[in-house]
Amino acid sequence: MKIPDVYRDWRIMFGFALMLLGAGNWIVGWQKTQFYGQLIASEARTHPDSTARGFDELDTGSGDVLKPFTSPERELSYTRARMDFYHATFLTGQVLAVTGLIVMLFGFLSVIRRDARRTLRRVPVRSQPFPR
Repeated sequence: MKIPDVYRDWRIMFGFALMLLGAGNWIVGWQKTQFYGQLIASEARTHPDSTARGFDELDTGSGDVLKPFTSPERELSYTRARMDFYHATFLTGQVLAVTGLIVMLFGFLSVIRRDARRTLRRVPVRSQPFPR
């Protein structure tokens, strides 16, 4: 097996590209998810009254369901949306990286098999058994 055999196989190159793209998404998603998670935690500590209440905790006549967000609540909502986006990026990066590794594995297996067939074709076949 030679280097040109490796970079001419489409499965290896496609798997490598998927793996690089997935690793990039994985790293960026992980870093940004950690960052926005820390922002949400610090925001919840500084404004403990802005935590969202469930529907069963709301009063029937209070009208809290349709009440517009205050500025800190709006920022917290945007931060949660950004964290959800980067969490999806993180998970997609994991899937792409693992898929790229699997495609590369199949590519390397095909290159090894092709090289073995090429080697077997070059070996002369003897018609007589080996002498004892």
